[in-house]
Amino acid sequence: MSMPSQPLDGLKISSRVTLLEPGMFIFRFASQPPADKPVCIALQQAPLGKGSIDFFPAEGVSKNMLTKLGDTIVARVKGGVTTLLITEYHMFDDVIEPVDLRIDRIDTSPAIMRTFAVVTGDPAPALTANAHTPLNLTAHLQRSGELVSTEGWVGSPGSGDFIECFAIDWVNKPAGVDLLYTCMVAGSGPSRNVATGTFVGLRGEGLPLICAGFSLVGPQRKHYELSGHIVFGDAEPQCLVNNQMMHGPTGTEPLVALHIAVNPVTKTNAARSKSPWENSAFKQKISTASQSA
Repeated sequence: MSMPSQPLDGLKISSRVTLLEPGMFIFRFASQPPADKPVCIALQQAPLGKGSIDFFPAEGVSKNMLTKLGDTIVARVKGGVTTLLITEYHMFDDVIEPVDLRIDRIDTSPAIMRTFAVVTGDPAPALTANAHTPLNLTAHLQRSGELVSTEGWVGSPGSGDFIECFAIDWVNKPAGVDLLYTCMVAGSGPSRNVATGTFVGLRGEGLPLICAGFSLVGPQRKHYELSGHIVFGDAEPQCLVNNQMMHGPTGTEPLVALHIAVNPVTKTNAARSKSPWENSAFKQKISTASQSA
């Protein structure tokens, strides 16, 4: 869930929610805003999910409030998946570069062993170029109607034609991994997380999506990487971030374009996927088929 910025006598407040699975995490303030434009980031558990969070702030950090570069909080999530409310306080009435909150999960798997290379266990699935499975994206736009893309993208940046609902189909989905996604319709709260093949949003109601989030889940999820772009209103395309709600600058801009892909993780870093809107060869197909959202 995401909330737009709320000005209050020079103070701007914006919030977002992220999902956390059981484990240990490190939260670090990874930006250095100007001294005359301070930004504080507060962390607290949101009332969603079955788990709980214990916070262990570093010296100099109080009330789970990160205020300067390097401020750190260690958190323990236990009892199940839970949600974290991240609130930014901008102590001025101006715009600065986005503040970066770095979230790292502490690895407790056998990979931390110096002798990990000789540890035996269940073999990882063979990941080759053929392991890539396409995502079919179906969306209903207010003006254009239903669009279907086998390349995993729909819509157009800067367009006044917004997306009302969408569904993602993962063709030949590998075992042990799935893609969950959710959204927020203008004027409503966040929808539940759904698995591939399910529509989110409202068809034919004239209401845009203003927020969306995507997460890879399952025991084999570490072998795959989520990538793509999302565009709200006239804002610049944003790179998709796994397990994070995405929205426009104010949280009210309509979703106008979406590009999503899942690729196998390899030992060599692959080039980040480029925005499909830079390649006019990619086409979208208008469908007359009707499905309920």
